[in-house]
Amino acid sequence: MFNTNRWLYWVGSSTLVCLIAACAAPVQYAPSRLAAPAAAVGQEPNRSVEETLVVKLPTGFKREIGKGSLWRAAGAIAEGEVFRPVGTVFTIEGRQVHEAWLVVSGGTLVGFYLPGDQAYSALASPLPLRLGGLQ
Repeated sequence: MFNTNRWLYWVGSSTLVCLIAACAAPVQYAPSRLAAPAAAVGQEPNRSVEETLVVKLPTGFKREIGKGSLWRAAGAIAEGEVFRPVGTVFTIEGRQVHEAWLVVSGGTLVGFYLPGDQAYSALASPLPLRLGGLQ
């Protein structure tokens, strides 16, 4: 037998989930060209994050860059040096999820390079980021 209340509950819940997902802000970014690192690709030493850093994205989402996570120089863009994660994929989120690499300038995380979009996404407030010794 058809249960109208159950059907209305599921339709209402599904609609609410769709509406909430549609309200997420898009990740803002601008085209950017990545210049190769000075060392041969794949030969750069790994750097480790010395302290966990929680990043509040302009989209309202948060991402954590974990203590001890490894990053390797991938090149540079106008905004700073670009580091890609080692052994994992790092993402940032808005209306869509984007693979993201760190952009660091003068010991400060200023934003993210989005390799899939060949673009740069700036942080509203840059954060100090301590990258440890070479590994």
